Amino acid sequence: MFPIWLDIVMMILLVAGWLAWFRQRQANQRNAALPVDDRPEPNPSPQQEQGQQAPPLQKNPARMIQGLEELGAELWEWDLGRKRVQVSPLILETSGYADRRFPSTPEGLLKLVYPEDRSKVWCHCRGLLVGRQSEITIKARFLFGDDTYHWVQTRVIPRRDDTGRVSTLVGNFQDITQRVAAEQERDRLFNLSIDMLAVWGFDGKLQQLNPAWVRVLGWSRDELMDRPLLFFVHPDDQDLTREALEAIYQGDPIDELDMRFRCRNGSYLWLSWSSYPYPDRQVVFSVVKDITHNKLAERKLLDYQERLRDLSSQLSLVEDRQRKILASAIHDGLAQQLFGIRAKVTLMKYPEKVPDLAALVNETLGIIDETMGQARNLSFELFPPVLHEVGLGAALSWLGHQFQERTGINCQVSVDGEGPELGEDLRTMAFQSVRELLANIDKHSQARECAISMNHLEGFLTILVEDKGQGFHFHEARDKALDRDSRGGFGLFSIRERMRSIGGRMLVDTQPGKGCRVFLTFLNDDQPPAGRDGSLMEN
Repeated sequence: MFPIWLDIVMMILLVAGWLAWFRQRQANQRNAALPVDDRPEPNPSPQQEQGQQAPPLQKNPARMIQGLEELGAELWEWDLGRKRVQVSPLILETSGYADRRFPSTPEGLLKLVYPEDRSKVWCHCRGLLVGRQSEITIKARFLFGDDTYHWVQTRVIPRRDDTGRVSTLVGNFQDITQRVAAEQERDRLFNLSIDMLAVWGFDGKLQQLNPAWVRVLGWSRDELMDRPLLFFVHPDDQDLTREALEAIYQGDPIDELDMRFRCRNGSYLWLSWSSYPYPDRQVVFSVVKDITHNKLAERKLLDYQERLRDLSSQLSLVEDRQRKILASAIHDGLAQQLFGIRAKVTLMKYPEKVPDLAALVNETLGIIDETMGQARNLSFELFPPVLHEVGLGAALSWLGHQFQERTGINCQVSVDGEGPELGEDLRTMAFQSVRELLANIDKHSQARECAISMNHLEGFLTILVEDKGQGFHFHEARDKALDRDSRGGFGLFSIRERMRSIGGRMLVDTQPGKGCRVFLTFLNDDQPPAGRDGSLMEN
């Protein structure tokens, strides 16, 4: 990739050449001869008002030709009275006719002009003969001695006799084929540019633009050029745009001015303007890029970061709730049981006061067993030892059994295939993700049965959690998970982010009324491959 400043310099050079060509073309069009009937009568000169004739431009054209030839000029002369054309040896050499016969009559010379250009050349010459122009420039294709057409430019000057009539036409001869090819290539780049290129005046209206404008915005060329630029600018960006215009009119270039620009269908696109003014010519050249996609991505990133902050806050709240649940379980369960055990043991210190000591001992042992069971269940809820002592498959089987007992929802667990165990961190993450998906089934699915399937594939471990509940609209759930204003959807969002962090993948398959299936895919290695990134939720 080239640096941005190099791209800008290259674009400025390209457009500077295009502007020079555009101004030359306008000048040529203004100098082109009009039909005689439409040509206005010229204002008489002071000498003509006094009955004097205008002085001839040159009394000795042969001497002028000789002098210009000595300076290296390529000249031709058309004697209207004799109907003869005389060319310099330099023209013959340049055009490849040094060893070939060159026409000496205007008719023969005109036959060497490209057929489509002949009427234009004749119209220019005729206008010069009947008008009062001092000179004219003609560009046309001319047949050279090698039987190929070259672009030629000639500057024609009329020489008048004592009566004021044109007696001779004298002109130079310049091969501009390479220049025309460069101009055509420049125009091709201008027209094919993906970016929008434009020349606009200090009056705020577009003067020239490439086809990208029509393609991107939908307006026609005339619609864009007939209205001022501010007509298309979003109301909220008007003040910023006016300030930028004032700076441009003072001669200051503007780089990457972002504004919303109105399309023909009423929508707005974000455009980035880099503008370079030419105050002496009262024009501005602009390179305009469509950055709507970047703006949307930027907004999405900001929303995503905000959502992550919300997720962090929610996770903190979840941790607080878990601590409260743990404290309540200890206080209401274990603490009460321990208090009862202490009371029973205290009675044993006074056996004479206990009618049936053996029954008291058995009752105390029963409370101890119950307390140990509660402690074991609480430990399993927080961090099941079976997950690390036996493996993920056994832990998921225990989790499904506990879920079925607690909720009454039938939960089938199957483990197929053999493969290496995931690393400790990945096992914990997989277990927590499945537990959270089961919690979602309990809260949202209205299902009466669900299933957990674990499969070992080559290099991967997949876990499928499915239910036959009411299902949901996947895209709505995804947008809800990404919408920072939404207070729901944290379950899927949290699982997705955890899967992405370890190079895993989560896919969701659901439709309203058809249940839901969630696929979790883990790499068997503890560390994901370099550069591997997990996907977003996919349908």
